[in-house]
Amino acid sequence: MDRKSPETLRGRIEASSEVEGFPQFPILGYSTFKHTVFIALIIPVDNHVRQNCIIVVPRNFRQWTVRLSRQRRPVNKRIYSTCVQPREEPVNALFRRTPDRRMINNAYIILSMMRLAALCVLIFLSAAGNALYAQQPPKADPHTPRPADGENRRKAAALTESVFPSTVSGPAAPVARRNFIDEFIFSRMQRDGVPHAPLSSDEEFFRRIHIDLTGRIPDHNALGAFLANTDPAKRDRVIDALLNSQAFKAKWTYWFMDLSKTAANRVGGPGKNVYYSWVYDNLHINRPYNEMVSDLLTANAVSNWNNGPASYVARWVVIGLSCEDEVHEDTADELAINSVKHFLGVDLQCVSCHDGAHHLEKINLWLSQRKRQQLWETAAFFAKTRVLRRTEIAVTRDEYSIDDQGSGYDASARTVVRVPRRGKGVLDPVFLFTGATADPSRPLRPQYAKILTEHPQFARTAVNLFWSEFFGAGIVDPVLDFDLARQDPGNPPPAPWTIQPTHPELLNALAEDFRTHNHDLKRLFRLITTSSAYQLSSSYGAAWKEAYSSYFARKFVRRLKAEEIHDSLLQATSLYTPIPIRGTDITARFATEARSPEDFKQEKITALRDANFFMESFGQTNREYSERTNEGDITQAILLMNSPFVLNRTKPLPGSFLKELLSKESSPDADRITALFQRFLVRAPRQEELAQAKDIIATSGARGWEDLQWLLINKVEFLFNY
Repeated sequence: MDRKSPETLRGRIEASSEVEGFPQFPILGYSTFKHTVFIALIIPVDNHVRQNCIIVVPRNFRQWTVRLSRQRRPVNKRIYSTCVQPREEPVNALFRRTPDRRMINNAYIILSMMRLAALCVLIFLSAAGNALYAQQPPKADPHTPRPADGENRRKAAALTESVFPSTVSGPAAPVARRNFIDEFIFSRMQRDGVPHAPLSSDEEFFRRIHIDLTGRIPDHNALGAFLANTDPAKRDRVIDALLNSQAFKAKWTYWFMDLSKTAANRVGGPGKNVYYSWVYDNLHINRPYNEMVSDLLTANAVSNWNNGPASYVARWVVIGLSCEDEVHEDTADELAINSVKHFLGVDLQCVSCHDGAHHLEKINLWLSQRKRQQLWETAAFFAKTRVLRRTEIAVTRDEYSIDDQGSGYDASARTVVRVPRRGKGVLDPVFLFTGATADPSRPLRPQYAKILTEHPQFARTAVNLFWSEFFGAGIVDPVLDFDLARQDPGNPPPAPWTIQPTHPELLNALAEDFRTHNHDLKRLFRLITTSSAYQLSSSYGAAWKEAYSSYFARKFVRRLKAEEIHDSLLQATSLYTPIPIRGTDITARFATEARSPEDFKQEKITALRDANFFMESFGQTNREYSERTNEGDITQAILLMNSPFVLNRTKPLPGSFLKELLSKESSPDADRITALFQRFLVRAPRQEELAQAKDIIATSGARGWEDLQWLLINKVEFLFNY
C-alpha cells in the first residue's frame, strides 16, 4: 500500500496520535491536499471534557506527535496546530483562542478547492463510467448491506465512552422505579449483573430535557430557578411545562416535516407551508397519532396547497417524461413503500424490484420470504389514487390535485424508477402483513389506513421510533428496519439469527400502552422522560463493556442535530437573524420554527446564507435527496472555530447577552463568568475553569469576554446532548 494513501495515513495517524500526558484521542475526520494533511481531532482536556481542534501537518511526516506547548507558537516548524493549547496547565486549553487565524482561513479555502476539484473528478469519472457501462457484463444484484442490528446503538455507546470515559468509582445508588419502563430496564440489568449509571444531576437533566423536547438549550435564568426549587416533583413539572410549550410544538413539527420529506421542490412552497400548519395544529390539540396518520394516507384535494395532509400523498408522486406525466403505478409503489416504512417500520425498497429470496437472506429474514408481487398488491390500495399536476397556460408548478378516480394497478405497466414490471392484469389490493383484502365497492385508501393503523406493528413502530429520539438508539435498531420474523422470544428464528429487540417485552408493553391510551403522543413522551431509565447520567462509575450497550445502562450522548446547534447558539447569545418564511408574512427566530431549510436560502441576507452553510455542513437534510447525518468531519471543526456564523455571535453586539452582561460593571467577574457558563453549558464553572477564565479576562480585557464565549462554543460539552 502506498505510504501516502488515505488508508496508510489514517493508520499512521491512529497509531501514533498521542498527546503528551494523555491517551490516544479520537479522530473526527481528515482530508489531504498536495503535501498537507488536515486532521480534525478531539483533544482530551480532563476526565469530563474534550476539545475540538484542527492539526495541519506535512503529508510526508515521519512521526506524528502533538505536544501541548506553553508557548503560543507551534512546537516546531513542521507541525501547525490550531488546537486550543494550554499556556501553563492542560485545563488552560479551554481558554485560548486560535493562534493563527490566517492558517485556518487558508485551510478553509483549500478545503473548498478540494471539494470543487473532487466534484469535477466525480463528474469526469461518471461520464467515463457511463461510456464504459455498455461494454461491461451484467453484474449481480449488489445490495449494499444495511446497518447491522444494533450498529447505531454500539456506535452511540462507543461515542459516549469516548466523550465521557467511565471511571471505576463504585456502584451507583439504587434508583426509583417510576413506571413499567424502569421495571423492564432495571430488572434485566439486575438479573444479568450489569451496573447502571447514577441518576443525572439537575444540570444534566435540565439541559437534556430542553434539547430533547424543544430542540435547544434552556435559558440560564430558568436554570437558576430550577436548581433553587426543592420540590421533589420539580423534574415532572418541567416536563409538563415543556410538553405544552410553543417550542415543543415547533421542534416536533419540524421533526415530522423531516420524516415526510416535504420539500417545496416536491409539494410547492404553499403546500409545504400549509402542511406545516396542519402538523403544528394537530400537535397543539394533541390529536391521536393514528388519526393523524389516517389523514395523511386518505387526503383528497383540489389543490395540496389548500389541504395540509394532501402534501404527504403529493410528496411521493413519480413524474415521467414530462412535467404532467404522472406514472401511476410508480406513484402507488412509492406511497406503499414510504407509508409502510414510516408507520410500520419495514423497508420494502428491495422487494419493490425483485423477490426477497436469494437476495435478503443475510439482511432480513422476514423480507427474504416476501415477493415483489406482494408489494404490488399492497400498492394496489392506491390503485384508484389519482395525483394530477396542476398545469397553467404557461407555468407548471409543484401543485397537485388528488382524488380517487384512478384506473387501477396494472402489474405490467411501465416504470421509470425500477426494473420493468412483468406481471399480468389489474391487481386487487392485498395487505402484505396480514393478507387482508379490500371491499372494491368502497374507497380503498380509508380501508388501507384502517388496516395499517390497527395492525400491532403500527404502535410498535411508533414507540420504537420515539424511544430512539430520547435514548439515542431504538429498542429495535435500525428503527425503520424491523425484521418481523425475529420479534418473538417465544418463537425464536433459526440460527444464526437472533431476536432483534433488546427488550421485546418492553417494546410490546409500550405499544399496548400507546394503543390503550388512544395513541397519545404527549403521554408517551411523558412516560419515557419521567422514567429513571431516561434520567440516568452519561457518566458511568464502573468499567464499561461493549456488551452493556443493549441494556441502556447509561444515557448515550449524541451530537446535536444541525438545527439544534444553530438554535442553541442563538439561545445562548441572544443574537437572532429574522428568518422570513417564504410565501408568508411570517418571520421566525429559530431554525426549528422555519418551515424547511429552504427558508434560509435568502440571497440578499448574508447572515442566513452563513447559517444555511453552517447547518448543511453539520448534516442537515434538504428533505429531497439528502439524508440527515450526525457524522463528524473536518469542515465542522473549522466552522465552529472560524465561520462568520460563529464569530459574529461572540461579539458584544447590541441586543446580545454579552452586551447586557458587560453593562453590569458593578457585578464581580466571577458572577459574570458563571452566568456565561450557565448560559452556554447549563452549569457553573469548576474552580480551575473559573480561575483560568479570570486570568483571560484580566489579561485581555473586553476581548477576553469574546474569547471566553468562543471557547465555550467550541467545547464538546456544548456540541453534544448528554
